Amino acid sequence: MLFVSFDFLLFIIPVLLIAWALSNAAAARVLFLIGASYFFYMAGPLTDPLPAPWYYVGLLLFSTLLDYHCSGRIHQLAPQLASPDAAQAESARRRRNAWLGLSLVGNLGLLGYFKYTNFFLEAFSDVAGALGAEVVVPHLKLLLPVGISFYTFQSLSYTIDVWRGRLTPEPSFRKFALFVVFFPQLVAGPIVRASELLPQLHRRPQLSAARMYEGLFKIFKGLFKKAILGDWIAASFTDAVFTAPLNYSSLEILIALYAFTLQLYADFSGYSDIAIGVSRLLGYEIPENFDRPHQARNVGEFWRRWHMTLSTWLRDYLFFPLGGSRGTRVRTYFNLWLTMFLVGMWHGASWNFVIYSNLQAGAILFNRWNRTRDRGLDFHNVIGWVIWLVVLPLATYNFAGWALALDHEGSLALAGCALVSSVVIGLLPTTGGPLNTLLHIVITFHFTVLSRVFFRAESLELAQQMIARMLELDGLGLRPGLLGPWMWVALVGGLGYHFTPRAWVEERAYGLFRRLPGPVLGVLFVALGYLILKTMSGGPRAFIYFQF
Repeated sequence: MLFVSFDFLLFIIPVLLIAWALSNAAAARVLFLIGASYFFYMAGPLTDPLPAPWYYVGLLLFSTLLDYHCSGRIHQLAPQLASPDAAQAESARRRRNAWLGLSLVGNLGLLGYFKYTNFFLEAFSDVAGALGAEVVVPHLKLLLPVGISFYTFQSLSYTIDVWRGRLTPEPSFRKFALFVVFFPQLVAGPIVRASELLPQLHRRPQLSAARMYEGLFKIFKGLFKKAILGDWIAASFTDAVFTAPLNYSSLEILIALYAFTLQLYADFSGYSDIAIGVSRLLGYEIPENFDRPHQARNVGEFWRRWHMTLSTWLRDYLFFPLGGSRGTRVRTYFNLWLTMFLVGMWHGASWNFVIYSNLQAGAILFNRWNRTRDRGLDFHNVIGWVIWLVVLPLATYNFAGWALALDHEGSLALAGCALVSSVVIGLLPTTGGPLNTLLHIVITFHFTVLSRVFFRAESLELAQQMIARMLELDGLGLRPGLLGPWMWVALVGGLGYHFTPRAWVEERAYGLFRRLPGPVLGVLFVALGYLILKTMSGGPRAFIYFQF
């Protein structure tokens, strides 16, 4: 079911009323919310991409049963680890690890099968072809279950925390099942930890006027972001450009990348806002997922602000267990690269995302080196810069010709851009006054914008076309009528909104919203609903992150 639809309005009103009517009957309330969550997962209109068939709830139930049972067995064996009998302690350790392995294989196996099987087959064929062997591989007709990238991570983290001894297993299967399937964040996050939601299920929910206003404000924000800054911009501009980039000029493609950057942020953060708002109306708190990411001063900070629950998940369950930054410099860089590569590949399974993942990981490594390096002019530092100024342009030039199919001029231009950007970042102090901060934000923002070509393009061929077209620099004109006045208002206003201080929205705008009488709020929501109907083209659109 989609949040921005009349179906959801018909769903959420009775759910809220019944849930609060059952506030004094904890068991019945939990069972009701489980049923509502499964209904939410199965119901909804046909969209592109298609929603999961109703029977895919079996996968959701499988993850729930698997991790509930595995975590229980792991906890039962925990006392034996302290046994004075070394053989018994070792046996308990092996069996605990086996149950954890079963959870890992079950959850990640499902995710890998549905999300990455076809890409692995395609990659095998492509690599074999590059080595001179023609291999024909099948293409499986797999429909990605909606939300599988979210609920598998959420359920798996519970088992890992029990294995680490940081969490006591939830004795109530009902409450654990609700933790896994809680509908506001089920299909597109935020990724909620057991320690954040399960304790709330043991308390009687409270709904105050402040919490209600906070929830309604989040929902209003999210609906506007999703429908106007997300769907309308996509339907009116970006979809057409990314479908046939050769029909557009360099400037038009560049503006489309700016527009998609806004669209993606509005779509995903809009979903998170609605999910948080609906949760608060139900009496629960779930974590924030965005913190003005495009105000970041470097790529590392960007990923700490974007999809924060995923970034912290991979930090806690991958980067730290690998050793984090406690080992040698080479090991630290490897840990960073692997973590960021998997952050990128989590978003999609294609050669585009292999490139996108390595771009993000490479930028993270460069930023860490630039932040921690000795800035003196000693021999080793000078030699390092000389090597960097030779290796980077050569690597970029060869990558541009081999992977992006650019000609000699295009490859040189891309290598020059990479070289100049890295030198400018290297010469800038990592900290400083407002101008220094502004320059870092502008550079980071444009790296994010330009790398989105691999995120959005449907194929590597289309990404190649867009990059080649932009490098042609074929004039600065825009064709008449491509972007109307209202589209310019949405683009400039939407990007400008993102760069405002957080307090302007979360405190000042909310303060104004909080003082509005109930009837005025009702009129505002009706007006927003009318605006959504007027701008909606071809019915509701699935959230972009549904496909992840």
